[in-house]
Amino acid sequence: MGMTQSGVDAPAPEDDLRPIVAGHTHEIKLIHGRLVGLENGYSTLSREVAASRAEAQEWRRNSILRDQSFQGSIDSLTRELSVQNGVQQERNRQSGEKTEALKRVSILLGMICAVLTLISTTLFSSQTFDTAFWGHFRTRPHVEAQINATPNH
Repeated sequence: MGMTQSGVDAPAPEDDLRPIVAGHTHEIKLIHGRLVGLENGYSTLSREVAASRAEAQEWRRNSILRDQSFQGSIDSLTRELSVQNGVQQERNRQSGEKTEALKRVSILLGMICAVLTLISTTLFSSQTFDTAFWGHFRTRPHVEAQINATPNH
């Protein structure tokens, strides 16, 4: 139905409606084509969003696995360092004990040497002991002087 100039609906002749309906049909087909294109675009976009979400979830899972692996490596390294630190402390303790034992032995040897030195200086400074002890040893060959020599004839 068409509008008249007065604004009242008047029956339009049948010849006049066919071109209008054909125009509307063409416009509906264009709108329908656009709608199908939008639906296809929406489907593609929905698939891309779903793929992006799946990738994000996969990345998140891999990130969590990497973090767990990294944390495990850190824990393992911490345990190793603790063990090595304990071993090093034990070595240091044993080395300290050896050092203390060597100090004690060296102090004892020093004291023994000091006592022996005191005794030897006391004894060897005595002329009587010196003559008695060292008098039997000849450190140089005994050569008689020519004056005291007797002829062999």
